[in-house]
Amino acid sequence: MKISTIIFLVFSIMFVFSCNKDDDQVSVADRNRALLGQWEYEAIMTDRAVDLNGDNTSNIDLFNTQELPQCVKDNITTYTEDGPSGKPEYNVTENNLACDDNNPFSFVEEDFWILTNNNATISFEGREPFRIIELTKNRLKVESDDTFDGQNYIMTITYKKK
Repeated sequence: MKISTIIFLVFSIMFVFSCNKDDDQVSVADRNRALLGQWEYEAIMTDRAVDLNGDNTSNIDLFNTQELPQCVKDNITTYTEDGPSGKPEYNVTENNLACDDNNPFSFVEEDFWILTNNNATISFEGREPFRIIELTKNRLKVESDDTFDGQNYIMTITYKKK
């Protein structure tokens, strides 16, 4: 083998291993812009098992079990920079699988949002805040305190960009 071929192979291998998987990470300063858009659920977990659907089976995985109806798992979460109110808006809408008597694409939840605590928390006016665990260009992972049947638990929601 020629020395130039060996050098080429070595540099090629070094280049492949030098690629950083954090390239899509979002800096803390850019989180406001990165949150904008539509997000769909990828995972919903709790820190303790809960029985939300009353079937006497408790789970920590709310997304890949029957704890939440499929129509809830189908919802779309949207962060806008400036809605009709003039404030940044947060809303959850039904997608194709609407629950109860809702129409597809109707609002399930509406609120206003702002980043607080050095852009580490998404604060709302009418709901518990989300603590940002991870934010990349295509993935958002948050924690929120919740209560069900008098028990407190932490819900971790992972979204993927739609």
